[in-house]
Amino acid sequence: MLQKFGKRVMNNFGLKILAVLFAVVLWIVVVNIDDPSNSKPYTTSVSLENKSYITSMGKWADYLDGKNTITFSVYAKRSVHNTLTNANFTATADAQKIEYDEKTGTYRVPVVVTCNRNNSSINITSKDLYLDLELEDSASKQFPIKTNTTGTVASGCALGDVEITDANVMKVSGPASVVNQIDTVVATINVDGMSTDITDRVTPVFYDAQGEVVDTTKLTLSVSTVNISAQILNTKDVELEFLTTGTPADGYQAGNITYTPQKVRIKGEAAILNTINKITIPEEVLDITDATSNIEKTVDISTYLPSGTALVISSDSKIDVTVVVEAVKTKTLQIPVTNLQVIGLSSDEKVQYEEDNIALTVSGRSSVIDALDEKTISGSIDLTDLKLGAHNVLITFELDEDTVSYADTYAAVTIESASDTSASAESDNTDGELENTSTSKKVTDR
Repeated sequence: MLQKFGKRVMNNFGLKILAVLFAVVLWIVVVNIDDPSNSKPYTTSVSLENKSYITSMGKWADYLDGKNTITFSVYAKRSVHNTLTNANFTATADAQKIEYDEKTGTYRVPVVVTCNRNNSSINITSKDLYLDLELEDSASKQFPIKTNTTGTVASGCALGDVEITDANVMKVSGPASVVNQIDTVVATINVDGMSTDITDRVTPVFYDAQGEVVDTTKLTLSVSTVNISAQILNTKDVELEFLTTGTPADGYQAGNITYTPQKVRIKGEAAILNTINKITIPEEVLDITDATSNIEKTVDISTYLPSGTALVISSDSKIDVTVVVEAVKTKTLQIPVTNLQVIGLSSDEKVQYEEDNIALTVSGRSSVIDALDEKTISGSIDLTDLKLGAHNVLITFELDEDTVSYADTYAAVTIESASDTSASAESDNTDGELENTSTSKKVTDR
């Protein structure tokens, strides 16, 4: 039986082999026609690993032209391609394998692409995949975070202290070309319309020396946001008072103290402001010892502000002060007795002056003395309890004793009875009438 089977197998053996081969080829053809294999491009981003290897050399790496993607070909059956997307591929580049391409003058790192699906059914045909990099020196600096505000606080209020309440220093690292552009780091808080203290969390902004914003996307920052607070205070307008020390030279006298502005606006807590009425600048600031001309000085009053207060307008701290110093001038004026008011004279008395004018000698600063008008200077005499007869009475003149000085001056007067004056007046009137009558007669006789 075996012999019969062997004969059957060997009978036309060559034809049978050809038939098998034909069947295999036919199967392959059918399969490929139904599910052909081909190459298809895919694109994915590259992850750069072990970047610390580059930074340890004092360098900073960035993707050349900002590109960190690669495109590669995958050979697989159509049915496999239908199940694949870009997301199925992962590309990594190990920075420790960085190399320099002399032909292109660039740095590059070999890229390894893997697939997380049907890995055995695909063939990544692209060879020599690289991630191109650009290298430059790295830098690291620290910057104090400055504060700034926008907006205007509510009426009657003023901005107090503005400060960073947590990290007030920013550490920056990255490419030297960017780090070296940074001049200041500023955190800004909006205080518009605020009447009470405010706190906010803000993102600091980086500026170069020209005030332009620096792009920080390539930088590594120690903090991304900071807490900033703004104190909102009450305000009050208060007067200034300047004192002087010393005495001008002989023959000279100090006068008024003039200054601008005369008031300043200060800010502080309401409880503190309520106790302040004026700001006094101590006398040692203005020394007029042996002065022969005006003392002019710019005084910074900021150091003399009451504790817990500050100026709303910082430029108001500089006050221009002038202490007037002039030569002393002495002058004798003739004051009409009609300028004197009589005090203490009873209704049945009258007073007669021996002279029509009173000689008054005054002294003071030249400008003050020259401005005096003897016709307008008034004074008074007090005759209270004085009896009839002649008296020398002290005159009180209405002069500013701070700017004009004068010696005791007396008026020689006679106090008479008013009735004597009436009788004398009647006698004088009678005589006058007779004289007028006589004259009239003379005129009439003509």
